[in-house]
Amino acid sequence: MKVGILVNPRHRRTSRVHTHLVEILKRGQIPYRSTTTTRTWPGAEQSSRLIDWGADVVVVLGGDGTLRAIAPVLADAKVPVLIVPTGTANVLSRHMGIRSAEHALLLAESFLESDPVSHQDVAVNEADCYTAEGHRREHFLSLAGVGGDARAVGGRTRLPAPFNQGIVGYAYGAGRALFAPLTNARINAAEFDGDTKTRVWSVMASKTARPAGPIPVFDHAEVTAEEFEFLAVELATTTPRDRLGEWARIGWDCLNRHPGANPAMHYWRGREAAISLDAPAPVQLDGDSIGDCSGLDLRAGTTSLTLLAPN
Repeated sequence: MKVGILVNPRHRRTSRVHTHLVEILKRGQIPYRSTTTTRTWPGAEQSSRLIDWGADVVVVLGGDGTLRAIAPVLADAKVPVLIVPTGTANVLSRHMGIRSAEHALLLAESFLESDPVSHQDVAVNEADCYTAEGHRREHFLSLAGVGGDARAVGGRTRLPAPFNQGIVGYAYGAGRALFAPLTNARINAAEFDGDTKTRVWSVMASKTARPAGPIPVFDHAEVTAEEFEFLAVELATTTPRDRLGEWARIGWDCLNRHPGANPAMHYWRGREAAISLDAPAPVQLDGDSIGDCSGLDLRAGTTSLTLLAPN
């Protein structure tokens, strides 16, 4: 077996985890090759080179953004992936039951020693993002959103480094985004029997239950499901005081596991949706801010990335 290692070096703990992984491979006399991502080359090119080298499995030391970058390449090559979560949110790995980087290293040892481990096939989904300059196609695995949730992702960049890369940055961005302006959106999905225009804080598609930490937002979302769980957050308030009260009620309903009972939380399930906006709004895919778009088409993928998971 040959093991490729893809390292996102943005977080300081990644170096320590990489050292531990290399020790495991050397102990088992397993050939390996490491490569790192950069801001310009986030992982697709490096993954192709690991495939050309002959990697039978690729271990990714990074977070959701790194997985998003490498997913189309490794899905097409049918090379399985082990996530060692060293990013900030690590939404997908947490949903799969990988609790920490240390837990992932134990899973790696089991796999390399030919012990049985589970596999999960996760669809590589598509997003067409429309701007004044045209449109571009992106891919994502677990979460997409336009509006307030994407403002939360982008808002952390207002903080000075290194705070904007960690939990502090996400918390700061989320706090600002709670009071973001509402957006007029037209949602075209089969479940709506045609176009529906509404005023939203955000529209999201998810395959993970807890994209924002411990609070369950998408109770019926699964990474291996063929459909997304969609959510349009249709807030009714605009002043900070009233908005805070509305969010408090939403948070309470989410904590009590019935967010759909809140009139602001409009859920549905489906394989695709087209969202058009009266004015451009920020978009995020798997926690990566990809800029402002006036339209966003989301489709469940037809190719899958095989991920190693705990039994």
